[in-house]
Amino acid sequence: MEYDPSDEEHREIMERLVEEGAAIFDGVDEDGGPIYKFDLDVLEEVSPELYQVMMDDMDEILLDLYKKGLIEISYDEELNAQMSISPEGREALIEAGFDMSEFENNDYEEKEF
Repeated sequence: MEYDPSDEEHREIMERLVEEGAAIFDGVDEDGGPIYKFDLDVLEEVSPELYQVMMDDMDEILLDLYKKGLIEISYDEELNAQMSISPEGREALIEAGFDMSEFENNDYEEKEF
């Protein structure tokens, strides 16, 4: 699904998501378009369809990086996923719009492959 940020319907949707706490305005991109961060728990509640589209997109991006050998996934004894990522994978995620600052101290490790 492609969005035109100048489209009135898109603006109305984003305004509603901001009002409901599912999206937070986070600045503008190099073209002057708005950038938003999403609270995925709230988004899942107020717009399950958009939430699912975003989850599917994230899964596709991560699977592509895994296939390219830029991400490794291992599991601990409780089957919790641990992700290791190469610097190239980190850059690809940043380019795809991921905010990597939230992964700095979580189940994420940057390493060379």
